[in-house]
Amino acid sequence: MLFEHEILRFNQIKGDFDILKDAIVIEEVTNLYINGGLYATFRHSPSQIKELVIGHLLTEGIIDGVEDVSKIQFSGKNVYVELSREKSFKAPEKHRLITTFCSGDELPPHIFKATQKLRFNRIVFSAEVILKSVDILNSKALIFRASGGTHAAALIDENGELMAFAEDIGRHNAVDKVVGEAAIRGVDFSRILLASTGRLTSEIVIKAIQMGIPILVSISAPTNMGVKISKTFGLTLIGFARGKRFNIYTSPDRVKEWRKT
Repeated sequence: MLFEHEILRFNQIKGDFDILKDAIVIEEVTNLYINGGLYATFRHSPSQIKELVIGHLLTEGIIDGVEDVSKIQFSGKNVYVELSREKSFKAPEKHRLITTFCSGDELPPHIFKATQKLRFNRIVFSAEVILKSVDILNSKALIFRASGGTHAAALIDENGELMAFAEDIGRHNAVDKVVGEAAIRGVDFSRILLASTGRLTSEIVIKAIQMGIPILVSISAPTNMGVKISKTFGLTLIGFARGKRFNIYTSPDRVKEWRKT
């Protein structure tokens, strides 16, 4: 996950350079084939590859559950996925390069299938658990602390128990990895919180909505589209969760302390 590289660090006070060893994150490339066709190329950290693939298929709406994958095979830098006969899939004309996902102005069609997942979800999380999720991100992000080169994501239940954790060079990949791990283990997404170190952009929000995750928390800021989509679909969006504070942007009723006011 890390390698050492000799660097020159400039010190303006001393006016000279120090020769040091620095920890740098490893970046790998994986090609994903679906039903024999090249679907996407991922640039990612070298861990939880199966979880990354399964999570991505889920959050992109390509599959509805792990059972839709009839076969997954790894060969060098390639991953070959065969979908069940019941699951139709049309390969894109041009395969995608996935590092930090970029989308257009239109919402992907698959998200509208998830509209009922959040509408009637009345689960409540305490402020203590919400803030604890950020503490878990910070305490378990060992690669980030060593290198400063990764994002982290975690899934936390209403009791503050960690259900899944991942680090990756891409914030989207980190989210896909924890979703994949939880899906493989059969976790109920309707009763967990997703915590992330990345910005709450439309793409991250859509991934949470697709999985029916009711609360999305980050130490970082949301974008206007992230807020707009969260409000439309009833996702509780929380940003700048740091220390003893956080900002609620949409659907505050899932925060225990708000419901008491």
